[in-house]
Amino acid sequence: MLKASFNIAILKLKFYLALLTMLFSVFISFAQLPDFTLNVTSIDETCSGNGAIQMSVSNTTSGSEIVYTLYAFPDIGTPIAQTSNNIFNNLNSGDYRVIATQTLEPDENSAQQDVSISNLTTELDFEITQNTVNNCDTIGSLIVNVTSGNPVSFEIISGPVTTNVQTSNEFNNLPEGTYIIRVFDDCDNALTKTYTLILNTNDIEISDGVIPSIHSSCTEINLSNSLSSSTENPIIYPLDITYTIFPPNGSPTFTVTQTITSGAEHHIDILQTIPLYGDQVFNVDILITDSCGDEFSNSNEINPNPTVELLPYDAFCGYHLNLMIDNFMPPYTVDFIEAPPEFIANEYNSTYPGPFSEPSIFFQITNTPIPFGYYSVLVTDACGNTAEYSIVLEEELPEPDVDAANSGCSVNGTINISIPDRDIVSVIFTAAPNTYPNTLPDNVSSFIENGVFSMDNLPSGNYSLTLIDECGGEHIIDTTVPEFSFRELSIINRADCSTNTGSIRIASGHENIASITITSAPNNYNENIPHNISHLINGQGAIVLNNLTSGDYAFEIIDECGFEYFPNIYINSYISTPNAYTLNRNCGSFDVGVLDPDDSVTNKSYWFQKFFPETDSWGHPYTEELYTEGDIPNPDTAIEIENEETLYNIFLTGTFRIIKVFQSFNDVNTDDFCLDFFTNFDIYSDLTVSGIYNLGCEGGTGPSDVLIDVAGIEPYNFSIISPYSFDNGENNIFSNLAAGIYEIEVEDACGNIENAVINIEDLLPVVNIYTPDNMFTCSNESTSPTFALTNQNSQILGNQNPENFTVTYHLNQTDADSGDNPLPENYTNISNPQTIYTRVIHNSLNICHATTSFQLNVGEIPDFNADENISVCDGSTITLNAISGYDTYEWSTGETTQNITVNESGTYTVSVKTLYGDNFCESTQTFTVTSSSIATFENIDISDWTSNNNAFTITVSGNGDYVYSIDNINYQEENIFTGLEPGVYTVFVKDLNNCGIISEDISLLNHPHFFTPNNDGYNDYWQINESQTEPNLEVVVFDRYGKILSSFNGNSIGWDGTYNGNNMPTNDYWFLVKREDGTTHKGHFTLKR
Repeated sequence: MLKASFNIAILKLKFYLALLTMLFSVFISFAQLPDFTLNVTSIDETCSGNGAIQMSVSNTTSGSEIVYTLYAFPDIGTPIAQTSNNIFNNLNSGDYRVIATQTLEPDENSAQQDVSISNLTTELDFEITQNTVNNCDTIGSLIVNVTSGNPVSFEIISGPVTTNVQTSNEFNNLPEGTYIIRVFDDCDNALTKTYTLILNTNDIEISDGVIPSIHSSCTEINLSNSLSSSTENPIIYPLDITYTIFPPNGSPTFTVTQTITSGAEHHIDILQTIPLYGDQVFNVDILITDSCGDEFSNSNEINPNPTVELLPYDAFCGYHLNLMIDNFMPPYTVDFIEAPPEFIANEYNSTYPGPFSEPSIFFQITNTPIPFGYYSVLVTDACGNTAEYSIVLEEELPEPDVDAANSGCSVNGTINISIPDRDIVSVIFTAAPNTYPNTLPDNVSSFIENGVFSMDNLPSGNYSLTLIDECGGEHIIDTTVPEFSFRELSIINRADCSTNTGSIRIASGHENIASITITSAPNNYNENIPHNISHLINGQGAIVLNNLTSGDYAFEIIDECGFEYFPNIYINSYISTPNAYTLNRNCGSFDVGVLDPDDSVTNKSYWFQKFFPETDSWGHPYTEELYTEGDIPNPDTAIEIENEETLYNIFLTGTFRIIKVFQSFNDVNTDDFCLDFFTNFDIYSDLTVSGIYNLGCEGGTGPSDVLIDVAGIEPYNFSIISPYSFDNGENNIFSNLAAGIYEIEVEDACGNIENAVINIEDLLPVVNIYTPDNMFTCSNESTSPTFALTNQNSQILGNQNPENFTVTYHLNQTDADSGDNPLPENYTNISNPQTIYTRVIHNSLNICHATTSFQLNVGEIPDFNADENISVCDGSTITLNAISGYDTYEWSTGETTQNITVNESGTYTVSVKTLYGDNFCESTQTFTVTSSSIATFENIDISDWTSNNNAFTITVSGNGDYVYSIDNINYQEENIFTGLEPGVYTVFVKDLNNCGIISEDISLLNHPHFFTPNNDGYNDYWQINESQTEPNLEVVVFDRYGKILSSFNGNSIGWDGTYNGNNMPTNDYWFLVKREDGTTHKGHFTLKR
């Protein structure tokens, strides 16, 4: 029974498990939601932020919900909006991705589609022209000609008259004056421009009358006047001109008229012949009437008499005279009515008293001045008209230049005196201190050289001197030689061209600097301390140093007086002030000025330029002459501005900049100047919203506060016009805005209006900073690595415009937060690794900042052996060994082991690396392998048959490096052996690459010069010495008649001095030797009995 129950239970359990498995399978089949279709349509942006994306789906699962998520390229990882509606509104042009998510709890699936919104906005712009019916109209019309954009309404908001908003682009019945016209487009943006309506009426100025300097008649003269008008008012012709003449003799006045029908727009000269009345003065009035009935008048005085003037000009020890005459009828005569008795006029001008015709005559004698005194002259011209002039010539002694000083090495001083344009000829001391060694008065004229008095070694105190110059002028001089006082060094510290570097000039207050040593310097000073720099002392005895890293320096200095100095000097660096200018934007124009407080540099100048995008160059704002980057600007390529000066009324638009030019110390090139570029600024013809940011940066008030950056004419008015109305006044920061979409309206002082639609969640902070990669470099113990910190700028700023931001680097977070103690652009680390802190500020919106950090890492360059030259013997191998202990090895053969085995000649390189994460340090070693082999004898060229001057030359083949020996101990590179005695030699040839030694025996032969065959056991036989080394050697002996007496080989005992058993007599005998190699040798010897 229990067993049956158990079986039933088992069956039930199996049933339920099967049922559960079936249900789970059914659930799984329903969890996979079927795919659906997403359709996306874009609505292009025609006004700022009015683009949209419409979505629809099909084939969705019944009961499911659809949620749309929007992403903007390139950051498609971060959504910018989400909705369950079928549209995303208020979008800017750009590329987007829409992801539709279908959800049926607990399951979901999705579909995506990319879409683009095109920018179809058009910038509103227009020009204004004027129109009148007639030249003399007092009213005119202004016509607005739209060049781009979609205008809907027009109005005059300022001027002699204003108008309401109208749809017509023409304004009529306007009086002359300056008007501001505003045009609205279909996006509710508005642009204003200023125009001055100038009606076509004459505004003529008549110049004073001019008569000729030299007359051509005594009865009449030509009167000339100039008529001119302003640029805005061209002259309107015809002009009726009436001259009214007032005779001086009481005769009735009379008139002369003329009409000018045409001429230049802004300037014309008129001419009229007028009668003269002897020497009498009279008036002529001019009246000009134009076609509008407007009148312009002028009165002229006519004086027919000459004017005369006597002008003295410098001569040796005095003056000459120049008589100048004007307004005369030539010829004329001259009469000196009064003059000093010693002045004989015709000695100074041989034509005196005339007649003269020139307007200028001279009274002069070379090296002889005109006598001093009173002169009065009368001039009479050809018409009998006269003029008088008087002058007094007085002698004025030039003031001597006196320099009394005591700045040398001793207690005595110097007096130096010169007289401008004259030489000193005599000097007498009339008073001197008690310590003066000579008797007074003391003639010290011997100290005059080239007309200049200079005397040294004078005791300090008061001196009186009487000087006589070369013209006889007497000069009484009182001067004081000061007491000796020690003078400190003259130290002038200037900033250098580069940031964080400076320059300095040091000079002694006494004599030249003799030696100078730097005894202390900043850590990154690139020379060993102490550093003697005496070789840099210049020709003036001073020292000029530039490109010094900013910081504290100590010097040890000795001048030529032996005075010692130990100054501690802080080298200042140049700190750029990119915003050291003022910018005032006006309606249609702007003013720019320089306000630079920097006094750390000298020879400053400032230059204003405009950017020309068509050539990607800067240049003169008006002439458009282009500037070459790096050159010093000049008046052709820029407009110069003085510090604290402003250029007003600049009617230009575009991008502009100011270049600051200054000078540091540079002994190598004294004409070397530095350039600093102030922050560029843009001038628009209308109001521009440059950017909209949140204040979610360090020092800011949080991401819910929004800043509007605009360029236009201040003051501005900022308003929210959607989703509600809020007037923020002149405050460009909207505070505590809730998440959502807002339409902002900005209006400037000129009435320009600009609208912008923003999504609070899409805004970036004023300063957005990105953390860059760590910097890495390799170094060895003998060098200090330098990091170019500014190479990080592009990573830190991302896609932000670098011209709008300043990036600085610091040693700690505190300095980064405050901006203090910025590091130089090229920095040498002081620890490894070292953390560098970065600060970024916006150049024109410096209300908050951002910081980040990165590390400087220095890896060690592998310490490798020098390159090696190795040989391998033919048929063998050699192992090339790289130094051990590194992470990777890569041979030029492709092998990656520490050692490789080779059997061929060639160049092999191995690159070894030490790995530092993703970075590495690398060194390369080169092995040059050459093939070598044991030598092979090719020939031995023997030169023998002498007693002690035999030689042989060895020739071998092979690709080895061979040396030669005849004792297997001492080897030589030469293959020739000389100065050898006859005998048997073993020749050794060795390969220097240890590929083996070969050897061969050779014989150097000679013959006895006599023998004595007397059977005494000594010299009884004649044979070739060492002949046994060549057994096949053949010897033939014959007498002087050529009769063969004997023949034998190398192994023979030789000739016994007999022929056919008979002793041969004492005599000379001949022999012929034929050696085994076929060479022969012939000689003779003596038989003695």
